Amino acid sequence: MELKRQIGLITATLIIIADVIGTGIFMTTGEVLGMTGNALAVPVLFAVGGVIALTGSLCYAEMATMWPEDGGEYIYLKKMYGALPSFLSGWISLIIGFSLAAAMSSITAVNYINKLAPDGIISGAWLPKIAAAGIIVFFSIIHVIGVQKGSMIQNVLTAGKLLIVFCFIVMGFYFADWTNSGRIIASYPSEQGPSILKWGAGLTIIMYAYSGWNGTTYIAGEIKNPEKNLPRALFLGTIIVTAIYLAMNVVYLISATGQEIMTDGKYTIGALATKNLFGSSIGPVFNACIVLVLLSSVSVQMMIGPRVTYAMAKDQTIFRLLQRINPEFQTPDLAIIVQMAIAVFYVFIGFDAVLKMLIYMGFALSIFPLMTVIGMLFTRIKQPGLVRPFRVPMFPLIPLVYIILTSGVIITTLIEKTVSSLFAVGAIAVGIVIYFLRRKIVIRS
Repeated sequence: MELKRQIGLITATLIIIADVIGTGIFMTTGEVLGMTGNALAVPVLFAVGGVIALTGSLCYAEMATMWPEDGGEYIYLKKMYGALPSFLSGWISLIIGFSLAAAMSSITAVNYINKLAPDGIISGAWLPKIAAAGIIVFFSIIHVIGVQKGSMIQNVLTAGKLLIVFCFIVMGFYFADWTNSGRIIASYPSEQGPSILKWGAGLTIIMYAYSGWNGTTYIAGEIKNPEKNLPRALFLGTIIVTAIYLAMNVVYLISATGQEIMTDGKYTIGALATKNLFGSSIGPVFNACIVLVLLSSVSVQMMIGPRVTYAMAKDQTIFRLLQRINPEFQTPDLAIIVQMAIAVFYVFIGFDAVLKMLIYMGFALSIFPLMTVIGMLFTRIKQPGLVRPFRVPMFPLIPLVYIILTSGVIITTLIEKTVSSLFAVGAIAVGIVIYFLRRKIVIRS
């Protein structure tokens, strides 16, 4: 049984926005500021991150229209490199990309819920974890019961997210004390080490905030008129997100001193900004709205991630049962349940290690998109006759910009955050072992 094409341009664009705008923008600014010691580095690096996401999305648009199937780079790597790189990309998407992202968004949502009251609302050692896990389970059920129902709820959440973010930016600019505009270029004590490495490592964290710019490609097999809608959705979604991120960071930097951002607002910068800008009466309202923004992120991770698992199961690279389509709801229900279980596992082991998880994920998720764009570049050169409904403009400049910038991010992260990066490398190594064990079992059977 195949998944049906039921998703239009608006939903495809909103999926990208929902997938990208989540935990990252509400917890990365303070960390980047502390690493670089330069407030101006924050908007500059977010702008560079936007360039990486935009150039990457244009490259993915070409491949998505060539091979409009569910699975994203899992499909593209299979076409360009073969089974092993393809399997590894799907493996990382399953155990890190979508599952860890959903866990982090649910964790951060609970953190913001606790900001609504001076002593917190969900307290104790276990209740916050149970609440975060409950969020994941709830949205998993939503996306099991139907694509149309799940898409409708996702569209409502994303529309609400855009409204909240727009109001935050407009009111932030209105209430900001612009005599403090010097805060945007201020310098502060930072971690020791060469500046270029600190900026590179900071860009890695920012790229986590941009992760999901390729989200629509994972559900390409369910998008109507993919030749036109996929490139449009990828381009529009990335441009909108980049503009939002730059504006939000200006509001953040003006709303508080660097010391406040690096301490009180390190992981909840949105709560700090709303308190300083809007006061004790309006601030909690925006904090509650931020929770809704994060819930949208959990929802979209649980919607698109299982499509990669489904594509792997169809290729019989993992358990065949995971290609099951629910006959009543027309959704990959078992794949959703598996991702739900992994995400809940992350919640219970990683509630107090959000930043380490973020670096771990950001490094791992940079590797396969880089391989994908390199493959796209060589495929264009070696196989110019392939049908390409959409072609990357300014070729080869745009893919080269993406390759150079992403390679720099990976190298500097490996140098600066070696332990977290090696965990990601270890996860890939485990995937290689599983791939060959699985292959050996299949050959014997």
